[in-house]
Amino acid sequence: MRTKPIRALAALAATITISTTALLTSAAEAPAAAPSELESLVDTAVAGYLKDDRIPGAAVTVVSGGKTLLSKGYGVADVRTRAPVDAERTGFFLGSLAKLFTAQAASQLVVAGEVDASADVNDYLHEVVVPDTYPGRPVTLDHLLTHTAGFDSDLVGRNRATAEDVEPLAESLTTRRPPRVRAPGQTAAYDNYGYALAGELVADVSGQDFPSYVDAHILQPLGMTHSTFAQPQPERITATLARGYRPDGASGWTEDKGQYGAWSPAGPGAVSTAGDMGRWLIGQLTADASADRLMRQVHHRQDARLPGLGYGYEQWQGGGYTGWFKDGDIPGFHSNLLLVPAHDLGIFVVFNGDGTDGRAAWDGRNLIDEVRAQLLPDTRTPTTPDAPLPTAHPDPALATYTGSYRATRVSRTSLMAVEGLVAAVTVEKDGENGLRTTGLSLDPDEEEQHWTALGDGLFREHGGSGATIAFTDQGLLVSSATPSTAYEKLTWRQSPTLHLTLLGSGLVVSALGAIAYPATAAIRRFRGRTPHPRAARAARATAAVTGLLAVAFAASLTAVVSDGNAMMETVPLGSPLLSTVTGLGTALVVATLAVTAGAVTAWQRGWWNRAARTLFTLTALACLTTTSMLLLYHLVAPPLSSLAH
Repeated sequence: MRTKPIRALAALAATITISTTALLTSAAEAPAAAPSELESLVDTAVAGYLKDDRIPGAAVTVVSGGKTLLSKGYGVADVRTRAPVDAERTGFFLGSLAKLFTAQAASQLVVAGEVDASADVNDYLHEVVVPDTYPGRPVTLDHLLTHTAGFDSDLVGRNRATAEDVEPLAESLTTRRPPRVRAPGQTAAYDNYGYALAGELVADVSGQDFPSYVDAHILQPLGMTHSTFAQPQPERITATLARGYRPDGASGWTEDKGQYGAWSPAGPGAVSTAGDMGRWLIGQLTADASADRLMRQVHHRQDARLPGLGYGYEQWQGGGYTGWFKDGDIPGFHSNLLLVPAHDLGIFVVFNGDGTDGRAAWDGRNLIDEVRAQLLPDTRTPTTPDAPLPTAHPDPALATYTGSYRATRVSRTSLMAVEGLVAAVTVEKDGENGLRTTGLSLDPDEEEQHWTALGDGLFREHGGSGATIAFTDQGLLVSSATPSTAYEKLTWRQSPTLHLTLLGSGLVVSALGAIAYPATAAIRRFRGRTPHPRAARAARATAAVTGLLAVAFAASLTAVVSDGNAMMETVPLGSPLLSTVTGLGTALVVATLAVTAGAVTAWQRGWWNRAARTLFTLTALACLTTTSMLLLYHLVAPPLSSLAH
């Protein structure tokens, strides 16, 4: 913990940094812009995204020099009515871009002296209490705003299909609180609960509910009249709200649900237009408010050599420039925002469709980079963070970096733990001085990335992209592309490959029992042999039923994970299909206990011959293997899941 003198020095340093940043920003030159060329670039790019990736509509805003260079809508806001997207009137759900407003609201209270960002949040909260899981290490506002509070991730069933079904924020934060799974302030792990809690802190300290505070202190002063955090929204906003979609079949769309939820400070329910977001960007670039500048300081850096985290923002590097980035994803809507204060540039992009294979989020990043490159051409030099690849420096610890890694945001205690089973990062040696990674890239078309060692655990990507990764003394993999989430190295026992093999083989062997045991019973009856004891027949029948449960479980789980776009809705909204998966998982656990008991009894009582008993025992072991994986990844109903934890 920091001592008071150190905090005072840190505060002084922060003040100096703020002042220096303000001077540099005021002196910054706005990018040279030819509006017609900019519009032509955006028109062509967006038209391609909408057509190629099957996205209904989009809106783009670019600001600089205290004015809007471009604010334009594309496509349709509603595929049924064919209402066109209007940059000033069409409201889009912002998803996690809402976290920027939460960070801004909290920063205002910090600057006003009403909140100490390094104090225990329990000092400010009224109804919600953060448990003292790590004595002497309380959660602070600084932790909440930098994704380092240490809460587990659990979004299953957190959202709602309609605004009328949303429960109060404080109630949800209490009844749906995930456990604290790591000490605060150490590791970045993207945290929706933490931001929702920060919103409740704003409400408790200000005496206003969170939507009212944001409206009075952020939206109204900037003239953002078509934006709101209220659920339900005012009628004037609801009437022009875009609908979100995912591709369906060869040419159609399915409307996504699940954009509402109690945790609105983290994303659900927040709505704005492209025009209003342009006003917000201009406010960020031109306002003298120290709260806005406080957001754009680095408050946590997982590795000193890589981009860090501000409040709400991720530090960004590209083309020889540095800035601040944030993206937002919620069923049917994907948005991206970039701020380059030193060059007075802000860009906002939003789509009302997931796109084919979820490409909308990546399309937004690409468009932002294209716009930035036109207005701020690359100026890479050997001294910039993303300079051309230098000569490799051999790293004697190269072999120690290889293995499997799991994102820290992956849940340890909820059904969302399954993400760790299917989305691991693999690191392998690539020649004498390099590494090859899979599963780390944000680009859906880039499965592998190749990295050259720069020494001391630092690596630069091949191809001039400027991306860097680093391996820390704590066993973490950190990427410049995702400052808000680190990656933990796994032991061989934690290997997702091993676990998938165990789960798959266990399910296959169990499923074979659904065929083998009824078949052998039928053959025995056909040959007129003496029936086995009733208990022995019941044991085999149980094994057959367990096999059928295994088949049904595998089918239902496949149905959930086979469509990534649908999962964007299924997980936060909850669904009968998810309940079916966990229900079947629970039934498998219970059936496994019965099969195991049957195997033990078979040896005790001498049922069948030795070969038959051995095969039945192998079936029981397969069921136990499956069950262990179901419990490990919480693929069971909540009561059993909590026991597994």
